[in-house]
Amino acid sequence: MVIEEPLRNMSHMDNNSRRRFTEVVNEGFVHDDSASGGEQNQCTSSVSALETKLENKTESARQVITIAVEAESPGDLERPDTERFGQDETPESDSAWMVAVGASLIMMLTDMVGACFSLIFLPLFLELGTSSSTSGRLFNIMEFMWSISGLIIGPLVKRFGWRQVALVCSLLITSSFIISSFATSAWFLLFSFSILAGVSCGIVNNLCLLIIPHYFKQKRGVANAFMMAGSSIGQMVGPILISSVHDEFGFIGGTFIVGAVVLHCCVGASLFRPIQVHTRLRQDSTKTKDWEPSAKNTENTVNKSTCKVLTEAFVSICHDVVANFSILKSLRAIIIALGGMLFVNTFLNFLTLVPFAVEAAGHPGQVTNWHFMVSAACNLVARLVVCLLSDFSRFSMQVCFMTSAAITALSILAYSVVADTWWQTLIMGAFGCGVGGYMGIYNLGAAHFMGLDDMAPTMGVKLLLTGVGFVTIGPSIGMIRDASGSYAVSMWVLAGMTGGSFTLWVFMPAAVRYDHNKNHKHLPPL
Repeated sequence: MVIEEPLRNMSHMDNNSRRRFTEVVNEGFVHDDSASGGEQNQCTSSVSALETKLENKTESARQVITIAVEAESPGDLERPDTERFGQDETPESDSAWMVAVGASLIMMLTDMVGACFSLIFLPLFLELGTSSSTSGRLFNIMEFMWSISGLIIGPLVKRFGWRQVALVCSLLITSSFIISSFATSAWFLLFSFSILAGVSCGIVNNLCLLIIPHYFKQKRGVANAFMMAGSSIGQMVGPILISSVHDEFGFIGGTFIVGAVVLHCCVGASLFRPIQVHTRLRQDSTKTKDWEPSAKNTENTVNKSTCKVLTEAFVSICHDVVANFSILKSLRAIIIALGGMLFVNTFLNFLTLVPFAVEAAGHPGQVTNWHFMVSAACNLVARLVVCLLSDFSRFSMQVCFMTSAAITALSILAYSVVADTWWQTLIMGAFGCGVGGYMGIYNLGAAHFMGLDDMAPTMGVKLLLTGVGFVTIGPSIGMIRDASGSYAVSMWVLAGMTGGSFTLWVFMPAAVRYDHNKNHKHLPPL
């Protein structure tokens, strides 16, 4: 660290020397172009505290160095978000709540698309005689693209902003519906919907999960509950809407109308007010000279050709995407990403096995519908409850994740051995509570354990692993079912995977201590 050595001798400086050193350090932090506005404010506050403590001579040398280290390190999980991001307004202002409204609207519309894929294209599949395996591949490819697109959200937002990214993706989703309405074969949907809509929906949907923690601090759980409610409403209303428009207007007209409804994502995106970052500007001659080259560079950028600007943007985004993988150096990030991948792939694959298991047991199809309804209702309630509880100071996210994983694993095991339909319905309710408890705050967990600066890379890596799981774990579960001839064996494997997620979260406190010690290992001995 640059200021470590001078700090050792500051106690022997006179008052003028100490003040001059503080001004130099403060000026260096303010002029650092690589630091964000929040980091500059944090560093300025820490340097001021350092000056006061040195003037009063109330701190030991090691404590003084610790203050300097904390001023330089951006990874302190306890640092308030308002200080790190230098927001102009309090996180719970009216404009922040409008962001929550926009995120809830987008989540409602995009989750409707993801949950109702087969229902949207059912008339086309029936007309073309498309096999279940083909439609399943198209759905899995869409989910894969949905997941891996999370890796580029951070770089895109960093360069273009929340609102611009959400608006463009919303238009692309609607374009995907319009193009897909003219599909003449099932594989045409691979490009028109599975890839185009998968990437667009994935970006704008996961962007909503990232944006809430950036705008809220004290009411973060309430805002997240509001957003999650929109997601659940979309999954409930979507099937009714899609079935109605297809019955009334046919496949082409119905798909156009659904695309028009999804276009309202632009309304939600327009509510994403940019975060205002204030940087204290010095009014001296040195600062004025520093701003002059910046203005010239801006003018030169405007004069560049469009092709060159786009190329530079593409290269910059690719560089940021590759740099995001460095987050895996943190044990906290590994636990969040790997644990989330195991859990998401477990509960989604279990839900795909339930209808086949019910049919194999000789139960009527209405039993499956009842199981899914009870599970969805309990899922919604659990999401809202854990989001609201997360605002309390004594709420432990680690305990919540572990408890939810344990309930989900036990529910899967119980469902595989119980034959009575009423008991299975109760078990599906418990399963929905476990899934809702985990998925309701998994974005808040990333913000809590990693901080806002590292939240986007962590979520991106987690989504990438989840996408890889869709094309590896899902087929493997099917192979286990075919080899064993039993759905129960496949469910036991899924329960074991959820147990793996539970085990990973057990080690989170140790991972936090390890990462903290690693970040502060450069403290010099005295």
